[in-house]
Amino acid sequence: MTVYPSKEWNKAQLKQHLIVIDHHLHEAAFNRNAPYTNVTQSLFIELLSLEGDLLQQAEQAGKRIDFLDEVGSNGKIQDITSLIYSMRQSVYNFNANRHTHENITVLVPDLNHFYGAGNGYFPNGLFFVCDHEDELAFFVGQDRIYFYRHLVRAFNEARTYLLATLNEQ
Repeated sequence: MTVYPSKEWNKAQLKQHLIVIDHHLHEAAFNRNAPYTNVTQSLFIELLSLEGDLLQQAEQAGKRIDFLDEVGSNGKIQDITSLIYSMRQSVYNFNANRHTHENITVLVPDLNHFYGAGNGYFPNGLFFVCDHEDELAFFVGQDRIYFYRHLVRAFNEARTYLLATLNEQ
């Protein structure tokens, strides 16, 4: 079960959250020639969590970030917000049926990435497609999210809406 912020952030909390996300979006680990390491993977997972919180704030304030551009639909994905929520949930799955900490296991989905246009198979056997030469695509299982076309755009749309909403108050 994913837990999202239950109350609206004040202006200071929003600005702090925006700074943190903006910093993540400009990390060198997301550059074209950067190697894919545990740091890249950790930053991506953290970014999903941060953006999930931000999109929840936008929705609570009255605007769901709902663009569909290149957001695949497999029955559970409605728009960019649901894609981010779904991926966020997938990377934080725990086997909570155990009674001791020693027996709790993290169920990690296949996490992959690809920069540039192309298609093929990852070493773990999952097929991938990335349609854009200038794009970084992340894959959580079979779900794909583009860094610039999805994560950066969702951030910008939510930021613009939330800052305008706070300025009206």
